[in-house]
Amino acid sequence: MQKAAPEDHVLMTLAIKRRGKFVDVPHIREKLSRDAGREFSENDALALLGELERKGLVESREGKYAITDAGRKYFGKRWREVRDELNPDYLKVYRAKLYYPRVVDALLEFCRDRYVSVFRLFTGRAWLQRKLGDRYITIRRPKDIQRWLDIHGIDFIPYIHRVGSSRPDWLVIDFDAGREVPMEETKRVVLAAHELLTGYGVEPAIKYSGSRGFQIWAKFESHELPEDYRPKPLRTERRERNMFAFYADIVRFLESRVAEKLPGLTTAETAKKEARRDKVLFDASVYKPMGDVRAPYSIHYKTGLVSMPLKPGELRGFEPEWADPERVAERYSERGNEFELRPCSGEELFKEVVEWCRSPG
Repeated sequence: MQKAAPEDHVLMTLAIKRRGKFVDVPHIREKLSRDAGREFSENDALALLGELERKGLVESREGKYAITDAGRKYFGKRWREVRDELNPDYLKVYRAKLYYPRVVDALLEFCRDRYVSVFRLFTGRAWLQRKLGDRYITIRRPKDIQRWLDIHGIDFIPYIHRVGSSRPDWLVIDFDAGREVPMEETKRVVLAAHELLTGYGVEPAIKYSGSRGFQIWAKFESHELPEDYRPKPLRTERRERNMFAFYADIVRFLESRVAEKLPGLTTAETAKKEARRDKVLFDASVYKPMGDVRAPYSIHYKTGLVSMPLKPGELRGFEPEWADPERVAERYSERGNEFELRPCSGEELFKEVVEWCRSPG
């Protein structure tokens, strides 16, 4: 791996700006000094910019600078040679801006008609933004995604229910692996849950979380809350009888059945994180009004990896490097959206969940 030159840091700073955005020299000098790890004067920065302009990689206007199309093309190859030397958060933003236009149609399927939270990423800090002013965020069109990319929004977290709805649209099982659980063990749990759901006639879809875990999603045909359903009593919360509680109990029921096959490896208890360091959590905490979940094909803001769909037969051999944005975009161009949720009957599953909720313990 080559060592990054000061010019590389300048191009990185300009490459993450929207097209046609001109930036003043003090801003460039500040980012250059930070990312190169040594102080540059304004004259030093001007000299670098002048050299890059002579090469046709940047252009100037009224004392401000922007990257040219030639500069973007050059940096599109150069970053691979010096990637380990570049600002890692800027590189995630840069790669997100290349990646999302290639998968945007699939991403929008899970963002339209619902509120969406967005993780914005800057050097060494990230935050989850839920509102623009006093309004919750909505994303309907590709240009909405582009606007967020231009302000470093790279991770899209839609709410589990539509705007104005009081019921979840999806069954989502989030498998949160404790820090001592090897990924291979988490895969065993996911496959066991997938097999269990399939046995009830459900058509589950698997995706990687983008970090250490996985998720299973499914979609049911239109249904009402079972008449004889009563929420499973929990020590940690007082529960109301509604669709959110019912879906959370589906997740807890499935954990209880997987635990019979893989004893000692799973839990549905979210409290006391240290106590579950060697277990895989079936996390039902998303089931509440305004509960949110990372969209399929979204980039995880911490790792820079994609929350990518996986076929059950791929899971055992899966390695996180498969979720590199460029690799996922290439796969998408060949296969299209692989996270299709076909509405299915949950009748048999619902019956067993209702019965389980009645049982003691």
